[in-house]
Amino acid sequence: MARKIHQKHLQQLVENSDPRILLGDPFRRETVKVVLYRAEGEDEFEKTGRVACTLCNAILSETAGSHIKRHVEDNCKKRKNSKNEDDIEEVPAKQRKMTEFNQKKLSHMQIGKITSACAKFCLRSGKSFNFCSSSAVTQYASDIIDAIVPGFDAEETMKQLPTRNTIQKHAETYSKDIVKRAFETVSEYAGKRLCLLVDHGKLIHNYLSIYGSFVDEHFRLQLIPLGFTPALEGKSIVETARLIASRFEENGISEDVAYQSYLTADGALSGLSNHFRKFIRCVSHSLNLLASRSLKPLDRHIYKFDNNELKILSNLDEIMMNAGQVSNAIRTNVKLCEKLSKLPALSVQTRWLIGLKCLVDIVALSEEIQSNFSLLSNIGKQAFSKLSADGFKTARTLIAFFDEFLTYNDVFQCAIAFFQSQKEVSLHLVLPLYKRIEERWRKYIKLNFSGLVAELLNTEILPLLAKSGLTALDYYYQEFSDIHYAAVLLSPGTKRMQMFEKDEIKKAKNLIREMLPRGPSPPKEAKKSEEVGGIESLYALVSDSPIEEDFEQDELKTYLSEHVEFGRKESVESYWRRKKNDFPQLYDVAAQVFSIVPSESVCETAFSTASYLLDKRRTRLGAERAELVVLGCQLASKFPEWL
Repeated sequence: MARKIHQKHLQQLVENSDPRILLGDPFRRETVKVVLYRAEGEDEFEKTGRVACTLCNAILSETAGSHIKRHVEDNCKKRKNSKNEDDIEEVPAKQRKMTEFNQKKLSHMQIGKITSACAKFCLRSGKSFNFCSSSAVTQYASDIIDAIVPGFDAEETMKQLPTRNTIQKHAETYSKDIVKRAFETVSEYAGKRLCLLVDHGKLIHNYLSIYGSFVDEHFRLQLIPLGFTPALEGKSIVETARLIASRFEENGISEDVAYQSYLTADGALSGLSNHFRKFIRCVSHSLNLLASRSLKPLDRHIYKFDNNELKILSNLDEIMMNAGQVSNAIRTNVKLCEKLSKLPALSVQTRWLIGLKCLVDIVALSEEIQSNFSLLSNIGKQAFSKLSADGFKTARTLIAFFDEFLTYNDVFQCAIAFFQSQKEVSLHLVLPLYKRIEERWRKYIKLNFSGLVAELLNTEILPLLAKSGLTALDYYYQEFSDIHYAAVLLSPGTKRMQMFEKDEIKKAKNLIREMLPRGPSPPKEAKKSEEVGGIESLYALVSDSPIEEDFEQDELKTYLSEHVEFGRKESVESYWRRKKNDFPQLYDVAAQVFSIVPSESVCETAFSTASYLLDKRRTRLGAERAELVVLGCQLASKFPEWL
């Protein structure tokens, strides 16, 4: 263990060549040596944890870093190193070159503005701090400065430009400000209509990605990043709830208010329903599981199939695996990649629909792959041969059976810039999509293949696929809550709920009535005319007086009985903006319901943003500081005007 000696005292001992001091082995540079110390009465020298420059006797820390290099190359100027290391001549302290007074340098204000611009650029673009301080970028900045204001020396200008640490500190300051603004924006809706979207992931440490969604006063859906919180204690339900609550408490929102939020997450976090107002099952995960279990039934459903049916389903599942093997064989072969018009999607085990996209790409590229068959690996050749054994009929059948999954899964998630963002309300489309899938599959069981090109497909397996799919659909359909039914009822285009059973319609109405305020709707005030004639005045005097029952109108009944123009193209948001004054209480309920985003896929993009922003050299960055940087980048990308 290193002996602790005060730096100033150690400096004096080195300068006085004290016998208790010994300069040991070189440390990173020949002119920098380890400082050893021997206390009185002891025989051996001990390390001090310090090193000394043999030219200027400066004391430096014996740790990893670039401080040694900076000292030797830049800071050690009072002595010069001649060709003969024994011949060292000290430079007078006040002796300076005349050219130093003639060089044009950036002012302190200009450097501050450049540093601020670099920090904002990192946050808005998602570029790493190492990128902004790289030689290429600094040279680029120097060229721009010289083009605008000539006369600057390029070498001196590059030395004045901010380093990575400086840019990072400024970026962290900006991040704190915009994170504070994000929670100020959310606080108005917290405990009322705020919905939280959460998902766990790993990037060096375990993190919990948190987003907040709400419908604002103009009935526009807003989605705001609220946290990229390190989950160092684990991913249990209790720990997840504690992390969310503490995140809100840090920003001035109480724990009780935070727990009044709706919450959208995958099935693994369904236990959070005991902590928050209502748990919303993520539809993206549900669709992936539904498609997957159509080929590989759950253990609880296996008894519904005989051995022959299970074998056929297993063979169909093997087709998906073969497509993944072909895709992997292509993407790992540079020569083959150059010959194809596009690369197939890479199959991912945790996302079954990506595997389906992989199968779609392989079938689309089948002719190109066949013409370059010899370039495939042995595994790739075997997998492709199995796929093409029946002329891709079975593969096309799988694609036709699941094609709507790929199409409508994108409805609940829209990729933009560096992360996904839900722009429009979509909760009212979840259950109708499942009803549509159910109706289509029931047609296949009845051997009704209308809309399909039977000559190109293996229609014999469609009834079995439909049977397996409906079994899984009944199971995953039960995971959706009554809030999904309420969303369908509050959508003017689906308020009749013609695809639903009576008990499901009743469930939707009961929930909406529970959410409506107690008591009658406030009466509407008639507009007063500016000029009142004698007839109008007399008519007002003799008219019947309103009674209490006239004001006790049920807004829900009025809304349901209202005529809907089905040919009119009007979004749900536009409808409720137009009806705000007609149904004031029902408007508030609709704002609560449609503040819920049915998919938490947006949370997953936080990890790709983080891996892009935090490069390999910053793996030692503290988890809390990494959260600040990533969250600041997400907010700055979505709300650049906040910077």
